[in-house]
Amino acid sequence: MNNKFFAVMVIYNRKIGDSITYNSLKACPQVSLTVCDNSTEDYGNSQAVAENVNYISMGGNAGLAKAYNQAVDALKGNDGYVCLFDDDTSVESNYFELLDAEIEKSNADILLPVVRDETGIMSPCAIDGVLTRRINSLNEINGNNISGINSGMAVKLSVFDSYRYDENYFLDFIDHAFLRDMKKDGRKIAVADSIQLRQSFSANDRNVQRAGKRFEIFKKDYLKFCNDAGSKNALVKGRLYLLKRWVNINIIYRITG
Repeated sequence: MNNKFFAVMVIYNRKIGDSITYNSLKACPQVSLTVCDNSTEDYGNSQAVAENVNYISMGGNAGLAKAYNQAVDALKGNDGYVCLFDDDTSVESNYFELLDAEIEKSNADILLPVVRDETGIMSPCAIDGVLTRRINSLNEINGNNISGINSGMAVKLSVFDSYRYDENYFLDFIDHAFLRDMKKDGRKIAVADSIQLRQSFSANDRNVQRAGKRFEIFKKDYLKFCNDAGSKNALVKGRLYLLKRWVNINIIYRITG
């Protein structure tokens, strides 16, 4: 491979041996793996990780932005690309070989693989202001409207010489805020369409209490994303979207509860 790769995986409230992502990545000995543990209980992960894995305990759920910053700080002084992963993404053994070829082809600062779940393409996605939408075809993506999720994203390490994730974000829209910032900075973002990843994802929690708590986290992060857009129109659109999302949660609960 022409490029050097580092993988960062954030795990939350599960044994590391049960993580699809960890089991995939530990089978890639040529890649340096860092695990950031945001778990709120002791799952014995610090003892269970392989010897060649850099394990970072966050001392509880510190949020994604803080975990990413800790991991990136630990990689300072290295050249290459850092690849971000959730703990439930299936990574094929040829991921890094395909990524290497995609980098040579595009010379991009940020690369987004195609990530699918049970309902279709999760990432890349299209964004219009503060509203994101799924796409049916990669032809719907262009340099202006491209966005995507963190998991599977590859970022040139030199990007972080002048950038840190905003730790006021806890869980949601960290990826969209990052890509919005990168577009403003003129960074090149490319779709790595030869790479197909599978994400385990459930869009709706049938428990209204858990769904309500999850909504409050989403609401705080999303309103920050809208505020950072710098326009009243963005806030109006954002609040309308949040209202629609909350109504949908309650409808689902009444149907399935």
